[in-house]
Amino acid sequence: MFRLDRRHVVLAAMLLFAAGCGRSASVPEAIEVYDVKTGYDDGGSASGQNRLLPTIAFKVRNKAGRTIHSVQFNAVFRVIGDPEELGAQLIQGIDYDGLPPGQSLGPFTLRSMFGYSGEQARVEMFQHQSFQDVQVQVFAKQGGNQWVKLTDLVVDRQLLAIAPAPAAQP
Repeated sequence: MFRLDRRHVVLAAMLLFAAGCGRSASVPEAIEVYDVKTGYDDGGSASGQNRLLPTIAFKVRNKAGRTIHSVQFNAVFRVIGDPEELGAQLIQGIDYDGLPPGQSLGPFTLRSMFGYSGEQARVEMFQHQSFQDVQVQVFAKQGGNQWVKLTDLVVDRQLLAIAPAPAAQP
């Protein structure tokens, strides 16, 4: 007959408790996007033409009851109706130390390296007949998990004055 020793029961309970405490929250259960701003950032000048780059800035909050660790964010920009990517930016958003429950992080600023250029003033470029609206989709990925879509927005036709974006991660 099989008999459980009290030491085995205590050891099993400790192992289960330790496994549950060490597990990171997942992106779908933890990440809440807020304070979102979209628009076009000054891309400088090239060959005598002004440049506008579609941009998104946002903050994230951990709405789960556990810390979330190691999350990357990826913004993909497309001209509406065009399946081809206009540009994308990938960044490390939450490092290995993690984001504790109820805490916020950001703003994160992601922009396309490609956008619109013209000789007219940047603000006038929005009225040009060739200007087409751009949509941005923001995804998050934790470790080896699948990408999860966080938001999908049309970029506002406005100039943004925001801090420089972090360098793109390979």
